[in-house]
Amino acid sequence: MSAYLVTGATGFVGGALTLELLEQTDAPIHLVVRDGDSDAARRCLSALRAAAESYGLAGDFIDRHRGRLHVVAGDLTSIEIVRRLPAHDITDVWHCAASLKYEDRSRDEIFAVNVGGTDRLLDLSERIGVDRFNYVSTAYVAGAAMGRIAESAVRPDVRPNNQYELSKCLAESAVLQRDSMMTRTWRPSIVVGHSETFAATSCTGLYGLMREACRFKRRVQKVFGPNFVLRQRRMLADPAAEINLVPVDLLVRQAVSLSMRPDLEESIVHVTNGSAPTMRDFMAVMSSMTGIPEPEYVTSAVGFTPIERRFHRTMQFYAPHVEGAKFFEQSVAERYGSPIDFPMDRDYLRALIGWYFDHTGLASEVRAA
Repeated sequence: MSAYLVTGATGFVGGALTLELLEQTDAPIHLVVRDGDSDAARRCLSALRAAAESYGLAGDFIDRHRGRLHVVAGDLTSIEIVRRLPAHDITDVWHCAASLKYEDRSRDEIFAVNVGGTDRLLDLSERIGVDRFNYVSTAYVAGAAMGRIAESAVRPDVRPNNQYELSKCLAESAVLQRDSMMTRTWRPSIVVGHSETFAATSCTGLYGLMREACRFKRRVQKVFGPNFVLRQRRMLADPAAEINLVPVDLLVRQAVSLSMRPDLEESIVHVTNGSAPTMRDFMAVMSSMTGIPEPEYVTSAVGFTPIERRFHRTMQFYAPHVEGAKFFEQSVAERYGSPIDFPMDRDYLRALIGWYFDHTGLASEVRAA
């Protein structure tokens, strides 16, 4: 009988993936959770209950499956974690835990978690005889590459945009080099809330961009006064570039379903959206909801005003995603009949963004605009 080990179950993707494994399988699931100030099991189960409720599952969903969930507190750096896991029962590992930081100043922490942590979990998986190792990476290991992005190993000449992308490239390489077990690398794009409830348990990624845009507006008005009128500003971006958003429930459903196919041989899989919205559509909705004028799109930052330069610095993490067009192939999913093709028109984007504004308390601020 299969049994799973999942890291990052208190996080956005890891939590949703744990719920999906509970729905699609009858197997026990071992959840490795970092020790903290509070009881690890209580913290983990509380996070899973909150996610289940947010995603529209029955209120007793976690309690009904409680017997299958085994929370293991510890750090992957400690040998104790091995002693706390069953010696021979685990067949599949899903490694979702990661640092989402990206700045140069956080390089050591990013690499310790994303590269060192993956190496240690690979070692642990070999030690306990795991059959399959599933690594959750990112489609943006493509770095500065544009055009069609294939489901293949990252080329040596690809230039990453930040330390996060570089750490994921190195971790992918470590995973691909292990031949003692089957390994698969799953590459989601920008993960957003549930496709029907819009709820998310993390406010990073796209939500970070929205938060930074609102923060930028507040800063400008603090400097120039509350009556300062934000006029149309230039932005370094391609209005036709896709913002490849994938709802978290569709992401984990596809990944788990494909992983369970006995005929799946591919080692790298994009979990992306074939009908992603464009930068123009997203910014049009953001403009209508926040009062921040839709920008003029340009291809060079030469001649930017001080306000435009400040906005460009604010968007430094997100800008590489929209400065050119990336089209992520879904060849593997197409081969097995399950590519994600989830259109997001402006009404859908308005609902998705609205959930975030309501959830974070920004709703009153943006509506006043």
